[in-house]
Amino acid sequence: MSLPDFSRLCDPGELRNTIGDRDLYFWGARHGYGMCRVFERFGLKPKGFIDSSTALAGQTVLKYPIYLPFQVLGKPGKKPYVVITSSFFAEEISKLCREAGLVDEIDFIPFTKIQKFDYQVDISGMCNLRCISCPRGNMPQQPEAGFMSAETYSRILDKILRDDPFTGVVTLYNWGEPLLNRDLPEIVRLSNEHGVLTAISSNLNVHRDFTDVIKAKPMWFRISVSGFEKSYEITHTGGKWELLLKNMHLLKELREKYHPEMVVEMFYHIYSHNNGEDFRKMKQLCESLGFTFRYRHAALAPLDNISAVMDGREISDEAKRTMELQILPVREAMAIAKQQKEQECCYERCLWITWDGKVSQCMEWYAGGRTLVPGDFLSTKLEDIIKARQESDFCKRCKEEAIHRCYVVYGDEELIHKRKSIDV
Repeated sequence: MSLPDFSRLCDPGELRNTIGDRDLYFWGARHGYGMCRVFERFGLKPKGFIDSSTALAGQTVLKYPIYLPFQVLGKPGKKPYVVITSSFFAEEISKLCREAGLVDEIDFIPFTKIQKFDYQVDISGMCNLRCISCPRGNMPQQPEAGFMSAETYSRILDKILRDDPFTGVVTLYNWGEPLLNRDLPEIVRLSNEHGVLTAISSNLNVHRDFTDVIKAKPMWFRISVSGFEKSYEITHTGGKWELLLKNMHLLKELREKYHPEMVVEMFYHIYSHNNGEDFRKMKQLCESLGFTFRYRHAALAPLDNISAVMDGREISDEAKRTMELQILPVREAMAIAKQQKEQECCYERCLWITWDGKVSQCMEWYAGGRTLVPGDFLSTKLEDIIKARQESDFCKRCKEEAIHRCYVVYGDEELIHKRKSIDV
């Protein structure tokens, strides 16, 4: 695992001196929001964003223009300074920078060299649904429930920014439903006041008024879905289609009225019962609302269940029902994951803080008591958290069994089309 050292590159003043009076760009328009806000906090405004997608050329992100690579690289005069904000294509982009005559850490740098962790704060310790593919619906033992207060979140955010000043985004969810937390609008406002963007993921199947949440201006809002009309209610167990539909239209209205820049993403989980006409209808609905449509093979969560299946241990009836509906079976996904065993774990650079302030071992494992460090986040030095992550025997075992790559396989859109898992 490669976590950055406490080097001069993690110091805003030293990085400011390195950039000097050169034009600053962020390469990766879809992922550069947070890092852009970080540099603005340090008094460094970018010239714009770079992205290889011709569909984005000429558009803006946070009111800054998006350029194609050839419009920036290789130009006469002073070299630009490029911060690579795309994690998936960082090496490919680095190669293009070198070919254009830019020098590592002098003219360009991946954000992973300056930001130590991605932070996920699960502000809600409960959910209103019992989806059969989720531990909330398929694990017999549940952790203690509760909500993080805005006051506690404020203290956690202050520590995050002291420890890791290049943090630009905090995600406000994991296994809980964030809209259930009445302090969510204040939590979003506190983040914005610190120059930190927020991301929310919701089942949007709530009766609670969420107008104040949108007025507080989160940057990114994901809606989790798994079907259309009656098929939705099978795997989003306990959810009601009419309520979801009503809230999706309300979200569209609230975004237009209060926060047009907010990115809204519909995230569709593909099962055998919803991969045809239902998929097409949901995609059309998403486009009519102006939301981004994304999809993945439906996975069996958490990784506790994946481990049990591979070991031949018993799983719950709800987990078994999930496997019956899956298009990509667990063992087939794990066979592909084992071919990727030597590839990195996407979760090691992430830090998950629970609603009661503890540091979870991993967001994808669920069993109670599995924490990374003995104390809570507020009382633990970041150096100790980094050391615990680097020396974790639990992480080593997970990677030895290739379980760390399982959900990467389920999220592979190319594999979905290769297997013809969408019947449209």
